[in-house]
Amino acid sequence: MYHDPRQSKTLVSLQVLYTFLASLLMIYHATQHYNNYGNKELFWNYFKFGSMGEDLLMVLMGFTVFYTSYHLIEKGRGYVEFMVTSLSRIFFVYWALIAIPGVIVWFINPGLHPSVANIKADELWQMVVMWFGHPRVAIITWVLSHLVFFVIVFGLAILSKRFFYVWYAILALSLLNLVDKLTVGMLPFGEGFWYKVFSPHNLEFAYGAAAYFLWKQGFTIERYKLFVVVALGFFFTIGTLQSQGVFNFYDSRVIFYGAAALLLTLSVVNYAQFLEETPKNIFVKLGEAEYIMLLIHGPILSIVNAHIAVKYSFGWLITLATIFMILAISYWIRRTIEAPALAYVHKPFER
Repeated sequence: MYHDPRQSKTLVSLQVLYTFLASLLMIYHATQHYNNYGNKELFWNYFKFGSMGEDLLMVLMGFTVFYTSYHLIEKGRGYVEFMVTSLSRIFFVYWALIAIPGVIVWFINPGLHPSVANIKADELWQMVVMWFGHPRVAIITWVLSHLVFFVIVFGLAILSKRFFYVWYAILALSLLNLVDKLTVGMLPFGEGFWYKVFSPHNLEFAYGAAAYFLWKQGFTIERYKLFVVVALGFFFTIGTLQSQGVFNFYDSRVIFYGAAALLLTLSVVNYAQFLEETPKNIFVKLGEAEYIMLLIHGPILSIVNAHIAVKYSFGWLITLATIFMILAISYWIRRTIEAPALAYVHKPFER
């Protein structure tokens, strides 16, 4: 039977968390662009810690992939199904994202977005497949490079569970890179391609997998509402310490940001255990469009802030209005374009 995660209270509840991380990243990038272009301090630069949304995304994706697809590994079949459904979800909107600003910048107005206009011809293939270190049209795509890598390794484990040993080796080398980064700094894999392959961020997908196996084993916390509050408190405490310069967690983000993301994920999963019906609020609906928000918000916000918002004293209102516009556009794209297109691609695997 085809596993439809949309019918799961647990996963649907996680859509709220996806909405949260997408909103956090948007506010972070919006204030970052606005403050950099206009020499301002919108929101007192508090949301500097919004990059935690990237770590939360990797932990959540680790959980989501295992939650929706681990049954394929247990059955030892479904490799084509997994790769088609996963990669189409990742690349469908991304390729559209490349095309739209690409046409505008390369053929109409190169000055509108110089970082896109300066992409060289021999770099295009790297951008198309999100190769590690590719030129980025959207800010978030460095995270997606790691996600594509994780999907490929997970897919191999469907072919044979022995490939889990490859993943264990990757995690061991990623841990080595993290320890080296925080201590001696010898850079055993350099700072280029191989460092990215064995990036400490791989450990965050493992955090998500750990959350899945805890859930699968029936791990629940009776005081689940208190657990949610504690998880949120820890998350924002780490964020406040980072944004106010009390402590710099950035180099050790996989430890501290990752731990905060793991706590949030576990808290929402625990909360879902006690839901009597599937939530259908606006945050759940927006969560379905989270991936689109992540991809389109960077180019839109950078263009609006650089060319419009910073020119006016009420530019911060323009920035906030742009965020709400991105939310609305993302939801519309998800419902009217992406969802029907992916349903068509995935239809052969429904049974």
